[in-house]
Amino acid sequence: MPTGEPNGYPQGHINRVYDFVIVPACRLAGYWPTRADNATYNEPLTAIKEMVDSEIVICDLSANNDNALYALAIRHALGLPILLVKDIKSVIAFAASELGVVEYDESLRIDTVQKASADISEAIKKAMETKKERHELLDRLNIGLSPVITASSFPDMNTQTGDASESLTDDTAKTEEEDEEEPEIHYPIISPLPDYVGDPLTEDQMAKLKSGDVFFHLNHGRGTVKFVNKKIGKDHVAKVQFESGTKLLVLAASDFYRSIKDSK
Repeated sequence: MPTGEPNGYPQGHINRVYDFVIVPACRLAGYWPTRADNATYNEPLTAIKEMVDSEIVICDLSANNDNALYALAIRHALGLPILLVKDIKSVIAFAASELGVVEYDESLRIDTVQKASADISEAIKKAMETKKERHELLDRLNIGLSPVITASSFPDMNTQTGDASESLTDDTAKTEEEDEEEPEIHYPIISPLPDYVGDPLTEDQMAKLKSGDVFFHLNHGRGTVKFVNKKIGKDHVAKVQFESGTKLLVLAASDFYRSIKDSK
């Protein structure tokens, strides 16, 4: 995301883009987002490692965001999944048509927000379909390749006895099967969750939230409801006080919200 408060945008605009557009889009696609511009890195290589290790990187090119271009260069060079987004009024200073750019309306009206989240979610899924097993550049440079273990790697073992070589083959096959069957896990930003966090709120519980209610949000932590608006379209909107400040949340992605266990 663009850092700070870019010129020409209202106070808190970038945070609202992240909370109301990017986060719901990622959740719809089945991912937990983390925001790189809010992270603190002890050294540049740590930031680069995060860029490379992430399953997909979303670069918001709005407001001439140089950090997004930096991440784009790294991911594109390694052939890793990447998604470019920007607001309608921003102009990109390079030819990015072949990479594809998903636009959103910077007005952040609730109707445009919902469409943008849906569009970005579909773009994330499409980008992940092109994910490669190996980085093309690393393959060309012959970097990071694990040695292939075969029976010939152990010349002192008698391959006809059916002991060592068969055991190695069986163990390798089991490991590969276990890796294939192991489901992919996406952890919340706040992980592990505190002991006082209970079950996810149901849609019915979400609809009944009122001023004074307390719940846990997977991005922002423990929060107290200040007020809840009536439905805007199909969604409720709540103003919630967190330790990090007050947030205006669309109560649509119910898996973001958890109950607070009874303190007794």
